[in-house]
Amino acid sequence: MRQHIIVSFSLFFLIWIPSKVCFGQNNSVLATGIWYKIGITQSGIYKLTRSDLQKAGISTSIDPRNLHIYGNGGGMLPQANVVSRPTDLTEISIQVEGENDGKLDNTDYILFYGQGPHVMYYDSLTSRLSHRINIYSDTAYYFLTVSTIPGKRITTSPFVTGATQQVTTFDDYIFHEKELYNILGSGRTWWGEKFDAATTQSFTFDIPGIVSSKAARLEIAVMAQSTASSQFSIKSSDQSIGTLSMSPITSGTYDIKGTTNSGNFTFAPSGSSLPVTLTFERSTGVGYLDKIGIQSSRQLKLYGSQTAFRTFESFTNDKLQYHITEAGNTAKIWDISTIQQPSNINYSTQGSELVFEAIGRKWKEFVVFNPQASLLIPVSIQQIANQNIRASTTPQLLIITHPDFYLEAQRLAAFRTSHDGLTTLLVTPAQIYNEFSSGKQDISAIRDFIRFLYQQNTNLKYVLLFGDASYDYKNRLTGNTNYVPVYESIQSLHPIYSYSSDDFFGFMEENEGDWIENGSGDHTLEVSIGRLPVKTRQEASIVVDKVIGYAQNPKALGNWRQKIAFVADDGDANTHQLDANRLATLVETTHPTYASKKIFLDMYPQISYSNGQQSPEAVTAINQAVNNGCLIMNYTGHGSEIGWAQEQILSIGQIQGWNNSNHLPLFVTATCEFGRYDNPERVSGAELVLLNANGGGIGLLTTTRPVFSSSNYAINLAFYNSVFNPVNGDMPRLGDIMRYTKNNSLSGSVNRNFALLGDPSMRLAYPSLKTVLTKINSEPFISGKDTLKALAHVTIEGVIEDESGIPMANFNGTLQTTLFDKPTTRTTLGTESTRMTFSEQDNALFRGKGVINNGQFQISFVVPKDINYQVGTGVLSMYAKQSEGTQDAAGAQQLLVGGSHTDPIADNTPPQIKLFMNDTTFISGGTTGSNSIFLAKLNDESGITISQTGIGHELLAILDDSVMITMNDYFTSLTDTYQKGEIRYSFENLTPGKHSITLRVWDTYNNSSEATLDFTVVSDEFHIWNLHNYPNPATESTYFAFEHNRPGNDLEVIISVYSSTGQIIKTLQKNISSATAKVNTIEWNLTSGSENKLVGGVYFYQVRVRCIADSTTLAQKMIIVR
Repeated sequence: MRQHIIVSFSLFFLIWIPSKVCFGQNNSVLATGIWYKIGITQSGIYKLTRSDLQKAGISTSIDPRNLHIYGNGGGMLPQANVVSRPTDLTEISIQVEGENDGKLDNTDYILFYGQGPHVMYYDSLTSRLSHRINIYSDTAYYFLTVSTIPGKRITTSPFVTGATQQVTTFDDYIFHEKELYNILGSGRTWWGEKFDAATTQSFTFDIPGIVSSKAARLEIAVMAQSTASSQFSIKSSDQSIGTLSMSPITSGTYDIKGTTNSGNFTFAPSGSSLPVTLTFERSTGVGYLDKIGIQSSRQLKLYGSQTAFRTFESFTNDKLQYHITEAGNTAKIWDISTIQQPSNINYSTQGSELVFEAIGRKWKEFVVFNPQASLLIPVSIQQIANQNIRASTTPQLLIITHPDFYLEAQRLAAFRTSHDGLTTLLVTPAQIYNEFSSGKQDISAIRDFIRFLYQQNTNLKYVLLFGDASYDYKNRLTGNTNYVPVYESIQSLHPIYSYSSDDFFGFMEENEGDWIENGSGDHTLEVSIGRLPVKTRQEASIVVDKVIGYAQNPKALGNWRQKIAFVADDGDANTHQLDANRLATLVETTHPTYASKKIFLDMYPQISYSNGQQSPEAVTAINQAVNNGCLIMNYTGHGSEIGWAQEQILSIGQIQGWNNSNHLPLFVTATCEFGRYDNPERVSGAELVLLNANGGGIGLLTTTRPVFSSSNYAINLAFYNSVFNPVNGDMPRLGDIMRYTKNNSLSGSVNRNFALLGDPSMRLAYPSLKTVLTKINSEPFISGKDTLKALAHVTIEGVIEDESGIPMANFNGTLQTTLFDKPTTRTTLGTESTRMTFSEQDNALFRGKGVINNGQFQISFVVPKDINYQVGTGVLSMYAKQSEGTQDAAGAQQLLVGGSHTDPIADNTPPQIKLFMNDTTFISGGTTGSNSIFLAKLNDESGITISQTGIGHELLAILDDSVMITMNDYFTSLTDTYQKGEIRYSFENLTPGKHSITLRVWDTYNNSSEATLDFTVVSDEFHIWNLHNYPNPATESTYFAFEHNRPGNDLEVIISVYSSTGQIIKTLQKNISSATAKVNTIEWNLTSGSENKLVGGVYFYQVRVRCIADSTTLAQKMIIVR
């Protein structure tokens, strides 16, 4: 049982007068000297002996007169910015017994008053004593140092006389409060003992010297989870004290999970040992104790080695005379009304009583103690390093990182400085606590440090919290993840209105911080906050690698940067699909450079399984959108920590299987709980998206708790009103987007559930330049004038420009362009709601590449016969990337499409087809792996059609005569020619054994042809086969060759050559990047390790091939002829 009997005036929250807070001190006392951090767990007088100091590693040859102790007390910091607080560690007054000789002798000791983490306070509104548990820490800290100047010492209070009112009793308070159960795994409230199997429990409070003639006051708070009315009855011994009625709860998923009640009762104490018995009277459900507090009157005595005391009479009398019994004449009395500056009280003796007088009309707190007795001792004393984060220059990017991840955070900070030109600062939570919360964990300290920097210079824009968080601040849970803490709501029982949020750290204004949990408490962000929820150094390395690669890897360039996928759940009267469609339309109309891909669940058939409905085609569409690449992946609908939708259209297995490291989307998930990162017992889907080493996402604007669809849409809308709008001429960083999004979608608690998991200082992969269409068929392009007609030969020309319209003559590279027909009207299936009609401009007519020279480009193609012949607005989408470097450009131009060319060139020749697996070295009937790339090389004088207008004219692959796959989206013409092109399609999890695939294609004139490829699939285990060397026999040199099932991966090949007797003759090693399925480029000049030519004969060789974590070995023989 936790009991706490020391009052603290310093935590007098309810009568503090607000004043403007300015953190003016720019140096910490911890900057110089040798410092020791002292941990304490309760309030009282602490005694440090010479032996205690020696055990802690403190030199005993010091001059004790120069000892100093600093600290600000143990209670929680106020959340409100306006409430004053210490600007740095405050030196407290102490007593050092025996210091006058300048030596620390064996009998010398230090006395100081320390305030523990949990405080008792006087509530001026109720005129009662109460307590406040520190939700962040069960340990408070003080700091000891030795300098060259004398330390602050206890002084003696002025002598007071003239009191007429005697005090022989004092008002005391004792409490019991355990933190055992967090019902939701959310919020800051933890409940204590559970009333279930045992519905009656007793708690005994030992209060020696209690005045039985005065009523005691019982403060009690409880919680019940019952669908029927219930109550707690309260007794002490045989005395019935009262009852607390508990309202019932309902059983809905998102209904409140408990009801609370509290009360204050008076009762006659039966003796110094007070039992308090609670009985939970219920027909169903369970109950929980929150807290018990007892305020009583006690005889003013020295109980044990120390007793803290106070009296309410100090408010109503000018002066009071205190009479203390059973203290002895060696006792000391300190006035601890101001905990940093206790003062000694001179007293007189009247028989066995200690008597002193003190000024009244205000709250006074004292402690009487025996300095020769065993007083409190600290639970820890540890030396700490010097620090001075108060002296830091305000950066643009502040990274607060757990020490475990410091090196990776440092690597990211260095990159942001070199690549983005941002000023950065790295600190740890412990450093912040030492200077801003007297060493103990407190989230307000983190906010205060951020605000300290911001008040110096509003240049601070972004704060990255580098480390995972937990709703458990005190490591009660096994495997806890409280690396950088998160703000947890006061509401802890309602699934919707309980939340965690990092927004708290971005509230800089004077009137912010309390964050009342309704609309009246809404605050706006002045600083952008993001988090990387990593738990290990490996995870930190993975995420930093992804962030750096996203910004500077040339392989990350591509027209995926122009694509936005809108995924929506079905049902609910089409609410989610309608919301997603509105957002897609907003993007299409305001930012036409970006094309939307709509993946609405009701577009795809659903299949009934034993565990419910599923939609494999929707799953495939989502996987393809991620693996093929999109700038933003937006989901609207139902969800959970482990996936999207009841139909499981996104699962943990999918996320872990994504392999899209060169085109990472930003995920925006307007769904319930998908982004929860403060549950140490589960890694959420959003976290796995970010932590996927092979792909996933680059960041997430995601939800950490259940949410409403209305607030989902509001925040989603605010996001798209920001994400493509420049800030001061530059495209916004993630933090800018997040700050705008949150500030423009305020909705009480339900808006606070959205978090940014990612680097707030990062920019999305916006193309930095523009592609501009200038000519069609050698004529200047005029919007609305030219019409692209079926079977017309078309040549387009254009330039690369910067945002100011200045041509980029030094831009050389490749252009990817796609011509889209007019929007197509689609209708959903109506599986769970009525059918919904929407339009999508996704019917591509041509997809090809062209060379850009000196910022200019030209591409030719034939408009296919299969188009919508009604003249309307099509779109030409263009994307350009540099051959060398990471600059890119994008644009989209509306133009008219429709009608038919009056005199097309005749073409009756079908396309030519060549089929392969993985690369062009593959021969039909060959062997491949279960995850392989189907490759088709196509050739036609008029080009291949990819239009999906003509029925039956799809590019269609049929696997094993049964599985049909439309390949239109996977065909691209080769650079600078529309007559040649290729299909690349990734097969996953092909079953081992023999297979065949037939491909049917059409040209733009609707001539068709087909071809078939046979292949054999081996298991996923890394294999090599067909190992040989050529020529064999060899005379001057030979090449080693083999096939394998890891095409596209980097290989390390080690070849060991042996004599016929088994002696190793030569070792060859070669690293092959992005290896083809057939390796045949490793040459050997037939010499030994000493470069001597080998004599003729039979030799054996062994080839070992490594691929990431896999390796395999195969042996063969060869003959050398001399």
